[in-house]
Amino acid sequence: MEHLGGEGADYRHVKPGEEHFLGQDRGNSVAFTHGVIDAGADLVIGSGPHVLRGFQWYRGHLIAYSLGNFCGYHTFGLNAYTSVSAALHVTLSATGRFVRGSITPLRLVSPGVPERDPGRTAVSYVNSLSDEDFAGNGAVRLSAVGQIRKP
Repeated sequence: MEHLGGEGADYRHVKPGEEHFLGQDRGNSVAFTHGVIDAGADLVIGSGPHVLRGFQWYRGHLIAYSLGNFCGYHTFGLNAYTSVSAALHVTLSATGRFVRGSITPLRLVSPGVPERDPGRTAVSYVNSLSDEDFAGNGAVRLSAVGQIRKP
């Protein structure tokens, strides 16, 4: 996958159309992810923005637009958005259909290593970003403990 989307706290939202960052065309995240599912992918996990982004259901398939950073030893700022991350757990059937999934909320702590987040910040971030970016268009909802609710 290409390095889709701008980078950092100002790029938490998935927006329609092309994204640009530092003068570089970073592609159209929605068109790309929908296109790979239309071509046969069963699950899409995006990367690039270095922050959590919303999750979307598209034609019954899960798209996680970005999980943030898993680690970054002295390489990333650890502000309120770039330190929030998640590990994604998904089970698919033999035919590629979503069976169940969840996230484990993480946070990066100095010098940039992951630890479990007891405050589960990633759950509220994913829910609010999904609602804001995909309301009426496949917004994913997570339970309070991070279980992905099927549409």
